Amino acid sequence: MSTGVRLGHPRSWDFDQVLFWSVIGLVVVGVVFIYSATVQNAQFAAPLHTRQLVWAAVGLAVLAAAAALPINFYYSTAYLLYALGLLLLVAVMLFGGGDGSTRWFDLGGGIRFQPSEPAKVATVIAAARYLSGRHVDFRRIRDLALPVLLVGVPFLLVARQPDLGTAAIFPALLIPMLFWAGMPVWGLFLLCSPVLSVVTAFSPWTWGPTLIAVGLVLWKSRLPRWVLVLVLVVNVVLGIVTPMVWEGLHEYQRQRILTFVDPQQDPLGAGYHVIQSTVAVGSGGLVGKGFLEGSQTKLNFLPEQHTDFIFSVIAEEMGLLGVLVVMVLFGIVLYRCVRAAAEVKNPFAGLVIVGTSGILFAHFVVNVGMALGLLPITGLPLPFITYGGSHLVSQLLMVGLVLGMRMRWMEY
Repeated sequence: MSTGVRLGHPRSWDFDQVLFWSVIGLVVVGVVFIYSATVQNAQFAAPLHTRQLVWAAVGLAVLAAAAALPINFYYSTAYLLYALGLLLLVAVMLFGGGDGSTRWFDLGGGIRFQPSEPAKVATVIAAARYLSGRHVDFRRIRDLALPVLLVGVPFLLVARQPDLGTAAIFPALLIPMLFWAGMPVWGLFLLCSPVLSVVTAFSPWTWGPTLIAVGLVLWKSRLPRWVLVLVLVVNVVLGIVTPMVWEGLHEYQRQRILTFVDPQQDPLGAGYHVIQSTVAVGSGGLVGKGFLEGSQTKLNFLPEQHTDFIFSVIAEEMGLLGVLVVMVLFGIVLYRCVRAAAEVKNPFAGLVIVGTSGILFAHFVVNVGMALGLLPITGLPLPFITYGGSHLVSQLLMVGLVLGMRMRWMEY
């Protein structure tokens, strides 16, 4: 594959100002509501909104640096960046810390660095390099095995921390990249079928139809016989093993899943977060209770209000209209990213943009679903809004990649 061939220097008028200012709008919303969630809370000695502003400034500098680098730089260093990402994930397991886990490095002064954030970006870049190759053919199992392996290794390392929510982002970023690279929909279904077997394995009334659906797709796909057998065997084994793995999970992990099904079974424990979040969202109504006037927030009924449940703070204080503003801004960001992926001539650049868009989309859907009680609590941040330095800088880095590759859309 040839990359980095210039038909002209990046042009300033190709800078996507709509994308940039939409992201800035989301960052501003984040700073404002981090202030609202923490200003009257005595447990926070330092003004967290000020820290978020500092991280935003750092992130904007990283965005500018990422946008300034040519596409060929990312292509030529893709596997090196991936190796560095894996090295950081291994190092944090050996030397890191966390609340009952090993998720970050403590750099002192209240500053913590979470290696899983840059590892996601590095994985996208490495997978994009492989998938953009001219000879990739998804009918060959080896051509599919390598991108799955590229995603599977960091997935396992992050899951081992344990951080199952962040780990799930790695396979989530691969699906849209495979589709963009030309994998047919039935192929994506077969690839995702093991996940369906895991989800439905606890009852024969759900697992049986899943196996039947997989079998029908395999029969229609006309794949080699050994592939048919392999896919069926994987689905059957996972259906048998999943209940056993369930028993081996940490108690808090099982409780999170059970609480998702029925939060009322533990209203003062694991279900408390979900219940208080849905109360906060529902009490906001159409226009909300007003800035700094959210009772769930100010009386500290809503836990983790500046991180996991910042969306609930916005919904309570600004109501449905405020929530719509956030959703529209994020929708614009996602649309501009997908549009950029369609416009760039370089296949590698298009895949990088799609992969980063997949990360942002997955974070947004999971965080909002978590706040509404529709998805399990995973701790995934709301893009550009949740308090925290590592993920904010990482997300602005991804935007920088999109902006830089969009400015170089004529390179091939």
